[in-house]
Amino acid sequence: MNGADPTAQNRLKTAEDRLARAIDRLETVLETRSQGVALTRADTELLAQAQALQSENAQLRDLINDTAVRLDGTIAGFKSKLAGRG
Repeated sequence: MNGADPTAQNRLKTAEDRLARAIDRLETVLETRSQGVALTRADTELLAQAQALQSENAQLRDLINDTAVRLDGTIAGFKSKLAGRG
């Protein structure tokens, strides 16, 4: 993401890391519980939510990457046009 705000990039990366760790912890707890005890409805719902969050996270990462590529292309185009004027 060339040209993007490094502070925003750091905040995004921190948020992604926290989300991934939280999902991992949730899955670990649910897997551990499921080995010895049948899943409760609440556990099943939490697992479904965790899976939905993982899917959403992947979609958002793809969107961010696509946006970054498009933005980099736009910036390069502007730089090229500006260089042609000089």
